Amino acid sequence: MLTKNTPIFELKGIGPRSLLLYENLGIYTVKDLLFHIPFRYQDTSEIISIKEFKERGEGTFLAEIEDVKTTYFRKKITTVKVKDDTGTLRLVYFNQAYLSKTLKKGDIYLFDAKITEKNSRKNIYNPKFEQFKEKKEDQLHVGKIVGVYPETKGLTSAMLRRKIADIQDDIPKILDDPLEEYIKKSNLKLSFIFQAVEKIHFPKSQEDIEKAQERLSFDEMLRIAIKIEKERANTKKEKAHNISLDSKTVNTFIKSLPYKLTDDQNKAIQEILEDCNSKKPMNRLLNGDVGSGKTVVAAVVILNCIKNGFSSILLAPTTVLAKQHFETFTKLFKDLNIDIELCISSDKNISDADNKLIIGTHAILYDMTLPKDLNLVIIDEQHRFGVEQREYFREKGKYSPHYLTMTATPIPRSLTEIFFGGLDVSEIREKPKGRIEVKTYFTPTKKRLECFQWIKEKIVASNRQDQAFVIYPLIEETEKSTRKSILNEYETLTEIFKGLTVKYLHGKLKEKEKNELLEEFRDKKIDILISTTVIEVGIDIPDATIMVIEDAERFGLAQLHQLRGRVGRSDKESYCFVIPSSSVERKSPAEERLLYFAKHSSGFEVAEFDLQSRGPGEVYGVRQSGIPIFKVASIYDTELLKKARLFAKKLIKEDNDLEYILDNLFR
Repeated sequence: MLTKNTPIFELKGIGPRSLLLYENLGIYTVKDLLFHIPFRYQDTSEIISIKEFKERGEGTFLAEIEDVKTTYFRKKITTVKVKDDTGTLRLVYFNQAYLSKTLKKGDIYLFDAKITEKNSRKNIYNPKFEQFKEKKEDQLHVGKIVGVYPETKGLTSAMLRRKIADIQDDIPKILDDPLEEYIKKSNLKLSFIFQAVEKIHFPKSQEDIEKAQERLSFDEMLRIAIKIEKERANTKKEKAHNISLDSKTVNTFIKSLPYKLTDDQNKAIQEILEDCNSKKPMNRLLNGDVGSGKTVVAAVVILNCIKNGFSSILLAPTTVLAKQHFETFTKLFKDLNIDIELCISSDKNISDADNKLIIGTHAILYDMTLPKDLNLVIIDEQHRFGVEQREYFREKGKYSPHYLTMTATPIPRSLTEIFFGGLDVSEIREKPKGRIEVKTYFTPTKKRLECFQWIKEKIVASNRQDQAFVIYPLIEETEKSTRKSILNEYETLTEIFKGLTVKYLHGKLKEKEKNELLEEFRDKKIDILISTTVIEVGIDIPDATIMVIEDAERFGLAQLHQLRGRVGRSDKESYCFVIPSSSVERKSPAEERLLYFAKHSSGFEVAEFDLQSRGPGEVYGVRQSGIPIFKVASIYDTELLKKARLFAKKLIKEDNDLEYILDNLFR
């Protein structure tokens, strides 16, 4: 008997080779297969005649096989002649010689096709087909509404659809519904999970799809809501030592800065200091754009904490960024007699001294013996917003430290309201006065070489003081993808930038290698660094003044903004060039997005536009910002989240088996 945990390889027809393909899609069990859902649908339910098909240029038609021939010229070409009462058609298939045996004269088939016109010739290439069945519900691929699934090479939507159809009748037995009793007794008005899953795969109407999506969306929202409410409930129970405001120290420090703080910075400082002056632990998010001055806000808060007789810890995501923070705070506190310790190695012991700032990585936290007077934890670019860290500190003692989480990924207000109900949010939208904006240019593919030549001349003219990043979406090309890649372009760029030092960096390198390359780049031993998006967070290279992003349409706008933020970090004029791939057409949505990016420097504006133009499932920054990427739910559906939150509170209050519920919700 099949269960949700039955390994996928136990299903008929899945051998060692196809198993790897399923695993590439994250499908390991029967449950994973059922929860692998379509991302869009094709409605092929309207059946038209061949005559109508010719007039429309596309559609689904019913036809009789008249003749099938396979010829061999460079590639195998199978020509299928079909007819109905209104006319005939010639269909062309490439490298599918088996059709000569499969498609037999006189058999009736459904075809879903599109007419392609090239050089005044009309052709129909590789149309979908399925033998006609008397009952519409027996059709699997054509003649109905069919889902299009996330695929991998060698595993198509049709193959996935067929495999799910094989176990369709068992779905009610396979899936446990943790909400079944609640749905029966309450006004939730949701489908049962087995109904929703069956309809999401095999809908008979648009209404079926919407009903299924509503239940699956609710499950996704409920999963988040339970986590939010649990965290809020836990926080309410916690106690903290309040950190009093030392206004004299704070004001003196702010006045000593060589620049004036923005209104947003001052407001954020006030909000954070007020939170810290409470016996309830602060749990605040500092959301600011690249270069908005979050670090100096953190410095004020840390200083106030230490002057009150407590220690503080700053956790960075990488060793490189931890070192940068150490250098920055050493400069900021140079005349204040503050003990700063850098802890980036597990064999580094923290001194017994009180009243200090410890700077380390997230990973090193668990290897450290923390000071007893620790009362402030600042988490920089932690994508899970410190939930794990808070759990760790809860186990340590009676009192909890205050928490401040910082992110340089601008998060639209609509998202903070939805997903960070358990956090107070401070925003810094203003840029510090005098900051030079990065000049951003949309650079057509045909101007690419001209752009690279300009960069070379710029670096040479600066006596190799200027440096450049060149970003690619991939490390290496795949058979399926046409995207440019680091390894494929490295030799080409080495030739273009002959006379300059060009090296590459990517996520598959060991941490030590990455850090060494970045140190070389900082020390100006490298002129041009080719990289993937591994450099998007936490890399501060003051002399990097040029950013080139290839195949730029492949990135979300907010991600482009993060990358742009790696340059323009000094008083030097800086540049960003976004180059689309050759497949991007003029005035297409992809080109419009890149043109918008080139004209707008505000990360918040860019993030809002990205959200609206690309849709919630594609917004870059959501995963990086701690916001989950949903399969079905929309981040705009605030009403559904409110509904899920109320239900989550009920579940927590009634002390239900939350682990069972979370384990069986759709994910």
